[in-house]
Amino acid sequence: MRKVSKQTIRNKADRLLQEYIRLEHGQELCEHCGERLVVVGHHFIYKSQSLGLRFALENIIPLCTDCHLYAHRWQNLFAAKITAKRGEEWLKNLEEVRRERMGIKFTKEWAEAHLDELATLLQTLKGLS
Repeated sequence: MRKVSKQTIRNKADRLLQEYIRLEHGQELCEHCGERLVVVGHHFIYKSQSLGLRFALENIIPLCTDCHLYAHRWQNLFAAKITAKRGEEWLKNLEEVRRERMGIKFTKEWAEAHLDELATLLQTLKGLS
């Protein structure tokens, strides 16, 4: 049997997270523009900036495709609008969680735990629909 790498597990968890966002928010309007349906979850604090927030739902902003592109191109404007919408307390709490999780190391066990957690969350959501 072939050994599964931690990157493969992480990538699968990333896909499950996006599937969860589409199922949970797919019938809602984009949080940024409020005009088009949600198709993607955007990491407010980028994955590259905080491993500990990679799968934290409070860090995921449900967006349409156009606004997701906007979020990456105009980061400061996007961040200001979302922070104004969600509130300074939300941002403060998100930064606190980020600080608490700074020492997390990317291991196969860490990736597997998040994969299992997301699979359970997704299964629960599918069971409700």
